[in-house]
Amino acid sequence: MKSQDLFSLVRKLAPEEYQSSWDNSGLQVAGEAQDCRKAAVCLEPTPDMVGRCLEWGAQAIVTHHPLYMKPKAPVGGQYAEVLRMVMKAGAWLYAAHTSLDCRPDGPAFWLGSRLGLANARFVETAHAFTPMEVSFHAARPLTREQAELWADREGVHSVSQSAAGEVRVVVDRPVWPSLAATIEFGMDARPEYYVRALEAPRESVGFGQVGELPEPLAWGDFLAELAGLVDREVFTICGRAPEAVSTVAYCGGSGSSLIDAATRAGADVFITGDMKYHPAVESELCVVDVGHFALEEEMMRLFAAELGERVDESVEVRFFEGTEPMAFHICAR
Repeated sequence: MKSQDLFSLVRKLAPEEYQSSWDNSGLQVAGEAQDCRKAAVCLEPTPDMVGRCLEWGAQAIVTHHPLYMKPKAPVGGQYAEVLRMVMKAGAWLYAAHTSLDCRPDGPAFWLGSRLGLANARFVETAHAFTPMEVSFHAARPLTREQAELWADREGVHSVSQSAAGEVRVVVDRPVWPSLAATIEFGMDARPEYYVRALEAPRESVGFGQVGELPEPLAWGDFLAELAGLVDREVFTICGRAPEAVSTVAYCGGSGSSLIDAATRAGADVFITGDMKYHPAVESELCVVDVGHFALEEEMMRLFAAELGERVDESVEVRFFEGTEPMAFHICAR
């Protein structure tokens, strides 16, 4: 499989248009390998993890966290070490960060699925997209095969052609670049497009999720179920614990900035990672910090499985398990 075709699949599963303005989702290091036979997926681009992926023979490595947020000189540290390793191997390094976090029904929302949350909605909406109407003139009538080839693509709402030869395509904005390439491949010359933004239907993407449990759980029973789902025995809990839990909000990674939004959404409890002192002091909502790693490691495991189902049979996709960087030590007195 061509490396660029692999990354086209990754971009469909984690559209770069979904990422936050401060983020650096996308290609981190351009490789030399034109073909990809082994693609590694992991959470963190550390030298140890990247070394394991390259030792396995990966031509492409897809991580969640970017190697860098802003361009910087490779003057030392883990950043420079990873650059040397990847470039020496001629491999590609790609990050699906907030582009994956925001994808509706994507693996970032695995916890809500396993809790069986009903009426699930975003804790915070990040972007709202409407489709595009693209029109162009085709010198010849579209064949049925051409129209079906374009219309059957995910994200394409309709394809039509007038008697005068004008073709109209209604398509989701993130899908248009790949569809345009397909259209131009089948044309004698690149057409001139007229593009119009529509007002509906409107697709929203965002961070975190809030919803209702199938039935209320006593606080202790809820913590026991949560412990089994995130494979943790120790949590950090702040705020006043409710007697029972009906409405749950959560956000993977560093989600403490969403506490107010979760409170407004009516959550009884908010689950996240990287809880900080001052938000903990000020929070009126009960917050359970299960750790950054616990929620996002499972997300990337699911993403690897999803990608493995989409690639052709020439590519092996493997998930590389990470190691929790935070450890608890209990002192005996």
